[in-house]
Amino acid sequence: MAWKPLILCVDDTPSLLEGQKMLLEENGYRVLTATNGPDAVQVFVMHSVDLVILDYHMPGMNGAVAAACMKNSRPEVPIMLVSGDEDVPTSDLEAIDCVLSKSGSISSFLEKVDYLLSLSFLFRPFGALETESAGNATNHIGFRGGQISSHLFEK
Repeated sequence: MAWKPLILCVDDTPSLLEGQKMLLEENGYRVLTATNGPDAVQVFVMHSVDLVILDYHMPGMNGAVAAACMKNSRPEVPIMLVSGDEDVPTSDLEAIDCVLSKSGSISSFLEKVDYLLSLSFLFRPFGALETESAGNATNHIGFRGGQISSHLFEK
């Protein structure tokens, strides 16, 4: 069985969350979901996710705060912030690896997912690769192979 990346999707709008989940699963990814920041942080800590896709505006804890908590726990995991708000404060982007508008195209979304996962794989510590190989994760070349985008948020 080929290794499939595990993605955590977080959004407080159930229809958007279900749509992201279906799209990602149709493209060969395993997906976990959460509907708010505190639950997302809990899922992140409990599972070895390869990528997080977060909504920015959520009640209780916004995506920036959730991302900061996740990066404190495992800084090597890339985090994509998806927002309908074009004016996300720069100070809220410190723990974010990529920002994408909710109005963006599906192909652009999948391209960013592929890119972030490929970076995650490239910069993963060697010991982590051995652990995954032992756990039946032998095929790491399972990404869709999207092109590198110049629209990624640069720190």
